[in-house]
Amino acid sequence: MNIIIHGCNGRMGRMLTQTISEHSEYNVICGVDPECSEGIPYPVYRDFAFVPPKADVVIDFSHPAAIKDLLGWCILHDSPVVIATTGLGQEEHRIIQEASKQIPVFQSANMSLGIHALCKALSQISAILGSEFDTGIFETHHKYKKDAPSGTAYLLEDALNSNSTAVTALRLGTIPGEHTVIFAGEDEVLELTHTAYSRKIFAVGVLKAAEFLIVQKPGLYNMNDL
Repeated sequence: MNIIIHGCNGRMGRMLTQTISEHSEYNVICGVDPECSEGIPYPVYRDFAFVPPKADVVIDFSHPAAIKDLLGWCILHDSPVVIATTGLGQEEHRIIQEASKQIPVFQSANMSLGIHALCKALSQISAILGSEFDTGIFETHHKYKKDAPSGTAYLLEDALNSNSTAVTALRLGTIPGEHTVIFAGEDEVLELTHTAYSRKIFAVGVLKAAEFLIVQKPGLYNMNDL
């Protein structure tokens, strides 16, 4: 599988590069990133203007502002794209929806299998406990993470299907990610926690998503499809 990494110089881009290097079935043909490319073992372009159209899939760990150019290139070259960038707004989601009518697009705020198992559990627990239990989400990430609350916190909030969930975000140290969901009722509390000990879990997840996506028809896919 020939891959282009969009945002290759970021923390997740570098982790993805490292993870791919451990698997002979994957090959990075180039990266796209406006920042310097020191230590990157493949060609890096500042934007998509000069990127060769030879990829089986583009994997995106960049910035919401770059989504439009990314999808424009993917549509032009009929390339599937996995979007793992977080902090997307309504306009970015609209652009993604439009692009998915022409190419296969996989988009998720979190590429961890554990988080999506947690979402399934939350949906069932919320249905059982109902409105008699208050719900809250505490999420902690490294101090360099730009969006707060995290995209994962919103994903968990959607799974709760509650209009009154309190969300608290902390940005501390080098923590890859921790999310705790609390159900607080009369004299009893239920807590569920997911902890990411390394960013590698997201790199592994995104590669599974890419393998799934390259054989799909145009459309918008997520972890539930995978």
